[in-house]
Order: sequence, then C-alpha cells, then structure tokens
Amino acid sequence: MARHGSAILTHHISLLPMNVNLTTWLLILRMIVSGGHYIPPALLHCRPSELPMPMLNGATATESANAICLSGLTPRETEVLEMLASGQPNKIIAGKLNLSEHTVKLHIHRIIGKLGVTNRTEAAIWYHRIRGA
Repeated sequence: MARHGSAILTHHISLLPMNVNLTTWLLILRMIVSGGHYIPPALLHCRPSELPMPMLNGATATESANAICLSGLTPRETEVLEMLASGQPNKIIAGKLNLSEHTVKLHIHRIIGKLGVTNRTEAAIWYHRIRGA
C-alpha cells in the first residue's frame, strides 16, 4: 500500500481479499460489481475491533465490524444504519441522534451509495446479513 496506495485510491481500484468468510467475500464482490470500491482495512489501517459491535447470530464482533468498516461508513453513518435496520423512521432517528430529519436523509443517501444498494430496505437487509454472517 505504501508503494501503490495513491494510485489505488486515485483510480478507485478495488482489492478482493481471499482471507474472509464466503458471505463477506460475496458481499464485497457484489459491491465491487455494483460500482463500489473496496480496499481491505488492514491496508488502510482501519481498526474494526474498536467499533462497538456485539456478537449477533454467530458472527464475531470483528467480522461484523470488519464488514461495516470495509463499506467505508463513518461512525455516524453506522449509527444511522443500525437504527434504520431496526425499522425506525427518519424522524425517530433524528430525535435520538439530535439531528435534523434532513441530515438523517443525507446520511441514508450516503449509506445507500456506499453499500451499493438501491434503497433503505436493501441497506437494512445488508446490515442484517453482515451482522448475521
């Protein structure tokens, strides 16, 4: 990454990892095919273990956090995605996070773009698949 990092980031080159579970690998491949961009967090010095993710449906905290980190979501976008995936409307999300509804809509728009999905329902499905991976 030190040698070719700037070229990889400039040209939006994706790197498909071979050391992740099949579900994660397929999700990454789907994201890349949909026009997304992926670089393994180890190369970006991302620390998914620092994200607060409990174990859920057999997935380890690191696997879940790793997949979310790989998606490029910010910590705030991750919070919004968690609440969105639990079925909460924008108004409730805005109130709980002390944001305007417009800001929540912007976060959801960015989440949808980063995940390579087409709507909030698909984003919620993506989240539940990752958490249950």
